[in-house]
Amino acid sequence: MIDLKGKVALVTGGGRGIGAAAALALGRAGADVAVNYSRSAAAAEEVARRIREAGRRALAVPADVADTAQIDALFRRAEAELGPVDILVNNAGIEVRTAPEDVSEELYDRILGVNLRGAFFCARRAFGAMKRKGWGRVINVSSVHEETATGFSAPYGISKGGMRMMTRELAAAWSVHGITVNGVAPGAIRTDINREVLADPAYEAKVAAKIPARRIGEPDDVAGAVVFLASDEARYITGATVFVDGGLGLR
Repeated sequence: MIDLKGKVALVTGGGRGIGAAAALALGRAGADVAVNYSRSAAAAEEVARRIREAGRRALAVPADVADTAQIDALFRRAEAELGPVDILVNNAGIEVRTAPEDVSEELYDRILGVNLRGAFFCARRAFGAMKRKGWGRVINVSSVHEETATGFSAPYGISKGGMRMMTRELAAAWSVHGITVNGVAPGAIRTDINREVLADPAYEAKVAAKIPARRIGEPDDVAGAVVFLASDEARYITGATVFVDGGLGLR
């Protein structure tokens, strides 16, 4: 059993989907958890409540991770109530299905601002405390689209490709301090981002047929990889991406 007692985790975009599943799984493993959200306050509060019910400390904290001032406020709140962050899960993300020629500057900046810039500056904010402890985990929730083009959301794919290299760069710089930096790359997962398109049974069947495991993944399928990478069992893994895609990337 993985034991994260005594560790403090912060999960961005932790109110729904993969973020919520990861926050709950980290709590079950013994970590105290700060659940960040931007808009889904009620959902994040519910996740925090469930973690507290399981006997761990937890709080829901609002912040738009595209704004570095809000990132700092997020960390200061988590540190004040739970302690220095040991485990950072960069999960907050935006995907908008738009043809490349129709992407506005505002949309491009918003997606890259949350998905990539936000992840980088959250990691940078977490670094100091992790370095002082000589132990830390940064886990970046990427996507299979860090390797394969989406065909429907160029800024999203660009942000995830950038996240892959960010993971490798931070791992190369920070592993000497006892901080591992890894990525988790989900495939087709039943989350709010995909809920609308997966509401069409024919479309879901078409997607599932492309996956060797022959099913759409669930957020809990990804959460297990996050907890593993957060643990001492993964202490010699850094700069890697774990694909949680049912084999989708093999096609």
